Parts: sequence; C-alpha cells; structure tokens
Amino acid sequence: MSSLALMRWLEGSPQRYDAGMRLLTFGRVTPLHAAVVAAAARKPGDRVLEIGCGTGSVTARLVAAGARITALDQSPEMLEQARARLPEAGVTWLEQTAAEIDRMPEAGFDAVVLSLCLSDMSASERGFVLREAGRRLAAGGRVVVADEVRAPGLFGWLQRLWRVPQAALGWLLVGSVSRPVPDLVGELHAAGLVVRAEQRWLLGSLAVMVSEPER
Repeated sequence: MSSLALMRWLEGSPQRYDAGMRLLTFGRVTPLHAAVVAAAARKPGDRVLEIGCGTGSVTARLVAAGARITALDQSPEMLEQARARLPEAGVTWLEQTAAEIDRMPEAGFDAVVLSLCLSDMSASERGFVLREAGRRLAAGGRVVVADEVRAPGLFGWLQRLWRVPQAALGWLLVGSVSRPVPDLVGELHAAGLVVRAEQRWLLGSLAVMVSEPER
C-alpha cells in the first residue's frame, strides 16, 4: 500500500486516524486531549474556538463538557469526518485555515484551543495565529496550546533520535511531518500571552500550556 493510499485510508475513519495519532504519540495523546478540555471548558456554556479540529477528537470531548464550540479546519475531508462523528452536537463548523482566525469576532470566546497544529506552521504563522488568538478572548479567557515541543536538556538528544522513525511513521499515517516548536513559552510571550499552567509528557517533548493575555 502506498503512503498516499494509507493516508487516505486513515482519513476515511476518525477511529483509524485517532489510532494513528495514539501510535505516533505512544498513547500520550489521550491524556493530552483530556488536559486540553479541562483547561478550555471549565464550565458548561463556555465558548470555545478550536483551531485545526481534525476528525473531531478534542471537539467530541468539548461537547461532552458542555462547551459551545466553533471548530475550524482547512481540510474538507477532516471536517466531513468530524461532522459525521458529531451530527447533532450544535457545533459551528468552518472550513478555513488557522491564519483566517482574524475573521473570528474579537473578545468572542472564553477559550481558544490549538491542538497539535502549531508544529505544522512556520514561525511567522505561529506568531500571527497566537497574537490573533489572544485578541479573540473575552475577559478571563485563555489560549490552550497542545503540541510537540523541544525536550529540555539531554532529553532533546533522545528526542532527535526517536523522531527519525517517528517522522517516517508520521508521513505514512497522516501524510505530513511536523517539527517540534522550539520555544513555545517564548512564542506565547512574544504574542502577549503569559503561561499560567503547563503539563508535559514523553520526557518533556509533548506539552499542554494554558496562557492568558498579559495585563
């Protein structure tokens, strides 16, 4: 089976795609998603903007937590699968890129979620998206980021070693190869956001960071 055929086969089912993501993260994507939802949907009715919703794994958890969700993704195939997964959830689905976040209403959300998508962007794209995410927050809102980051210290060398087979597997499973965000705390700070809470897995290489605008 070619890599393209395998990718299409995985994208054809949220269950297969999610299984691929669990494999790529050695199972850590499950607690990562749980941490994202706990930080983003603190109470029923919270307004959440989800950037890069994919097949709707995080979206489904947000729905279960009672959030009101606007979910966007640039892939029509992914959105189709997410809609099929949550046909009556009341989610607002939008086919657009992360860079089009500036089309969303300012101060219109209690949380903005970016799960496993910043590492697919260039540094300039990340800076723009994070700045605009902060502008989308209502008073007391937070930006919740979950992604692969550069592991600290000696663990960084181990990360480089395991990324070689991981990158090859990533291309086969999801058709792309991302790169760890080198300094997520610094990029959040540069966008006017202060990290208030942080969790890490896989020797510090997989992180969830909850940030708020500087006051």
